[in-house]
Amino acid sequence: MMIRMMTGSIIALAAGYMVGVAHSSYRHYFNRYADREDLTQTGPIQEVIIVGEKE
Repeated sequence: MMIRMMTGSIIALAAGYMVGVAHSSYRHYFNRYADREDLTQTGPIQEVIIVGEKE
């Protein structure tokens, strides 16, 4: 029983560590190699440019 609990804890810790490393690596390389356009547009938010004013 105790060995099973220790094994489960170690597996959970290792899986969490691997997910953290994968997320950190993806974020690092995305910020390093992504185009400027990809970095500014996040999701449904878009850049709004006002071309002129109505009178």
